[in-house]
Amino acid sequence: MGAAGSPEAEWWDLAPVGLARVDTTGRVARINRAGAALLDLAGNAPATLDGLFDVDEAPQAGAGLEAERLASWTAGRSEPRELAYRVHCCRHGYVVAFRDVTMRRQQERRAAAVARTAARVASERSLATTLNAMASEVLRANGLAGVQILATDQPDGPLHVIGSAGFPSSDSFFALLMECQRRGASLRMLDALRTGRPVVIHHRYEAVMADPAWEPLHELLRSPRWDAFASVPILVRERAAGILNVFFAPEQKVDHGTIEFLATMADQAALAIDYADLLERERHGARRAERQRLARDLHDSVVQQVFSIGMQTQALKVLAERGAGPQAESVAAIAAELEEITQSTLQDLRGLVNQLQPSPVADQGLGAALRTLAENTRRRTGIDVGLAIADDAEELRPHLLEDVYFIVAEAVHNAVKHSGAGSIRVAVDGGASVLEVSVRDDGSGGPPVPPDTAPGRSSGHGLASMRERAEQWGGRLSVDWETGAGTTVRARFPLPATSLDPANSLEEKR
Repeated sequence: MGAAGSPEAEWWDLAPVGLARVDTTGRVARINRAGAALLDLAGNAPATLDGLFDVDEAPQAGAGLEAERLASWTAGRSEPRELAYRVHCCRHGYVVAFRDVTMRRQQERRAAAVARTAARVASERSLATTLNAMASEVLRANGLAGVQILATDQPDGPLHVIGSAGFPSSDSFFALLMECQRRGASLRMLDALRTGRPVVIHHRYEAVMADPAWEPLHELLRSPRWDAFASVPILVRERAAGILNVFFAPEQKVDHGTIEFLATMADQAALAIDYADLLERERHGARRAERQRLARDLHDSVVQQVFSIGMQTQALKVLAERGAGPQAESVAAIAAELEEITQSTLQDLRGLVNQLQPSPVADQGLGAALRTLAENTRRRTGIDVGLAIADDAEELRPHLLEDVYFIVAEAVHNAVKHSGAGSIRVAVDGGASVLEVSVRDDGSGGPPVPPDTAPGRSSGHGLASMRERAEQWGGRLSVDWETGAGTTVRARFPLPATSLDPANSLEEKR
């Protein structure tokens, strides 16, 4: 550099960005005034900066502008700084131009945290998984000591730690918190819950650790070390449903931008809680609808069949009471009908029990579940069941595949029960825009709901259930039959490019 007082030296000291002269070993030999102020250096003391800037593989003169590099710097007890810098070759080493990008980088991390959290809220089904991930995002975006997300299971219910990061997890946190309150501790987080406004307390760690009333939580809150504390309310439809507690690392500043970011994340937590509540209501409605459907099926099949058994039993009783030796033909006819109705009732009950059992698709996948169905049907009835399943079918939404399985199972059950088939062929195939499912038997054929259905026999509720399962995905179900040539059940499901799962917005249907 030029001598003191020269134009070059004056430019060096008056430059608005940080400038450092670095030798080939990475030692900082000189730094300008702007750089020293930016790094909070006492006077012009560059020795503490040795190794801060990576000058290896620096571009040669005339090589063009290189991409900025990043470095982290902490001076004394101040917050870490993030520096963006470029290295330029000079006659005796390198000149490094640098600037403070701490705020910009923090804003980028916060924006990324909000985006990732929003994506989780839209895709995750577990509230605990979502809020745990959210707590981790808040922790990383701000370099905090700890984060807790407390929420209520129901309006006016107790708070529970559903998401946390930094501190050890503990199911007993809220119970210990209530014990602290009984001992006289001031729970400022509850002020945020009550007023709906953020609460910020500086130097909270020392006060908490020195207060005997907080002793039940001393062990949980002791490490990692923190200083300031903030609690931001989580409002769901203007109702306080929880709080976001943030524990700041020592020397961290709690500024307006930080509180705005925490409020944004609290809004995301509110969306997750509201979404989970919606899913729970949908689950309750789905369970209620399923119970109603099962009640209809029981009434229209099993109940009627049992009623028929009772009527035939009464007929046998009348014949016995006559005491004149009932005709063997009449008894044989009644016994045969009783046997047929009993077998039909047993099959219907088994079908209903199978519907109440957990779907095998979740544990095995569609292909394995259908192979198990085919093998069980073959072993029980002797009917040959063939399968043709596209490899990419397993990549579809699991809840769609669950309905595909139940449609196939019901169609196979109907073929075994009504068609007199010797073989059944199941096919699951499709392209990028449609999934096609077919179940074809070589039985006698006939309408799916025979007009002369005998009393006590099923009247087509299995077909209605299959149609409902297809239609809720925007699909359609059809039944083609020809007397003496078998029956084919087909279901077509559209697969839009977004491949949206109605269960993602309405949760599991069962």
